[in-house]
Amino acid sequence: MPLYELFCLAKPRLGKAVLGDIIKLAGRTVLDKGGVITDVKSFGEQKLAYEIRRPGEKYEEAVMWQLTFASNPKVLSEIDHSLRIDERVLRWAVLKRRHLSPLPNPFRVARAAEAVTQEAGSAAQE
Repeated sequence: MPLYELFCLAKPRLGKAVLGDIIKLAGRTVLDKGGVITDVKSFGEQKLAYEIRRPGEKYEEAVMWQLTFASNPKVLSEIDHSLRIDERVLRWAVLKRRHLSPLPNPFRVARAAEAVTQEAGSAAQE
């Protein structure tokens, strides 16, 4: 499963409960389709580089948040649809991330550390 990051801008001055509902909506879509959420970050209310206009409204600030997840690419269209119809969401973007490098094998690391300490010990004895 590819790894994705969803960056989202929501209308400013939303309560924590309302923001939580938006994040849960996206997260539930991922989980219902067999995906895995790896990280959720909220950056709070931030000033925008340019104002976002909607009919009869303009926004100079937005609540920013990020959802990192691994899922089937077909989930992206469902997330896009749910965010598109949600009036509380101003903008969003989904980015495909490169796979993270695998963690080192802990047994190899332990053996390498042991070898280094043995070499240091034998060098100190000489």
